Amino acid sequence: MKATYIPRIQTNSFSEQQLFISDDQNKIKEFIGIPFSKEAFPKQIELKSANYKKENRKILQSILNSSYQLLENNTKSIKNIEKLSESNCFTITTGHQLSLLTGPVYFIYKILHVIKSCQVLNETYPDYHFVPIFWMASEDHDFEEIKSVSLFGKTINWGTEQTGPVGRMNLSGLTETLEQFKQFFSNHAESELLELIGQLNGKTYGEAFFRFVHRIFADYGLVILDGDKKELKEAFSTILKKEVESQFSFNAVEATNDRLKQHNFKIQVNPREINLFYLSENKRDRIIADEDGFKIGTQKLTKEEIESLIDQNPQSFSPNVILRPLYQEFLLPNLCYVGGVGELSYWLQLKNVFDKAEITYPLIQARTSAIWIDPVSSQKMEQYALSEVDLFKPISELKKQLIKEFENDNIDFSLIDFQFKQLKSDFENKAESIDNSLSSKVGAEFSRIEKQIDNLKAQLEKSIKNKHEKSLSGIEQLKNKLFPNQGLQERIANFFQFCPDGKYKAILNQLIDKIDPFNPDFLLIKKGSE
Repeated sequence: MKATYIPRIQTNSFSEQQLFISDDQNKIKEFIGIPFSKEAFPKQIELKSANYKKENRKILQSILNSSYQLLENNTKSIKNIEKLSESNCFTITTGHQLSLLTGPVYFIYKILHVIKSCQVLNETYPDYHFVPIFWMASEDHDFEEIKSVSLFGKTINWGTEQTGPVGRMNLSGLTETLEQFKQFFSNHAESELLELIGQLNGKTYGEAFFRFVHRIFADYGLVILDGDKKELKEAFSTILKKEVESQFSFNAVEATNDRLKQHNFKIQVNPREINLFYLSENKRDRIIADEDGFKIGTQKLTKEEIESLIDQNPQSFSPNVILRPLYQEFLLPNLCYVGGVGELSYWLQLKNVFDKAEITYPLIQARTSAIWIDPVSSQKMEQYALSEVDLFKPISELKKQLIKEFENDNIDFSLIDFQFKQLKSDFENKAESIDNSLSSKVGAEFSRIEKQIDNLKAQLEKSIKNKHEKSLSGIEQLKNKLFPNQGLQERIANFFQFCPDGKYKAILNQLIDKIDPFNPDFLLIKKGSE
């Protein structure tokens, strides 16, 4: 496996704002505080240490121990959980929805990124310990967004009519989905995937997903945290009450949005007056403030009643996209959040919210972005003399580039035509000087020969045309394969299609070896080469 990095700007896949997030955070310092760098961690440790509650470490460790005690192959994760009780232990975190079979491959990239970051930081700052965390966004209810997965160009769907938080759904209909998945690897009895798929079981999809992701990354000591726990919500209840009492997050984000607009930055999310949902069976309802108090669905509550609900039933309150980062950073001794550049765009809106809640805003870092180039595609690149940067050009530009090169293939028949005419003239003159009766015969023979030559010319031109058309078609096929639906591969293709024999562990080891978490450039991975 060969790894090549190219600057993100050369991929033509990111906006200026996104490039600031990945490459030059000094341009957005006003909205994040400390720009990301490896050298920024000591300062971030100082800030977090001064503003992180010791009791949160105890709660966190208790919840994690409970979650991991019955899991197999948990030794490395348990060791990291034990470290979390120590004041010199901090986390690097990423998070994601509970997608189907990990969803698009960037799910894998972002987790490998935080694992590799912790490995590098543990070597760079040996007086501290760094633990990779995956935050399960199990309360997300956008099932339509995650119910399908693309594998080898085919779409697999989870057919269920359930609604509400995905993590609380049961596994109804999932068995049929997994059988479809297994069919892709049925010719490989030794496949590691068949055992892995067996981990997708439990009372809820949240429980099944937890087991599944743990089994994929257990060898790296990844620690997975599901925020949908009563004890964690209880610890966060002060912020929950602050939100319903004063709608502090709405005002804080609106003020930041005004400043972002002055810089012509994109507003990624729009805050609600209250950025909380209320969870009930199969439902996730907005909490709405009105002149009489609050509304949850058709239910009306007073301020006192909703505060009483927070005390009695905190697990029913669910932070939305605005408050979820606060919830995460409140609970974790976290130093850096790793996410996609689109995801991190809404983090630019949040620092003021963190300040109002007196929670330390973390360093933010763009995850590794990558494209996987299989051996066949790599051969086509060589065949068409395409560089890594060429891959990211529009298909129309690549075709123009190739057509221009075709000009060198055009056959110039002018010399042949001249020589043929000269030869014909010489024969005619010679025949006329010897025997006038031969002139007509010479003309007839040369007419026959001329037709044969014209036929040969047509065959040569047709062959060149076919070669060009095949090349143009080949480039189009290459682009469609590496950029499905004309988008980045990492947002469509599932990781397991890069493990056609079902042996995913070796691929993970190779990937983590090639990922450089402190290199902001775009990674190109060529399998089968060094």
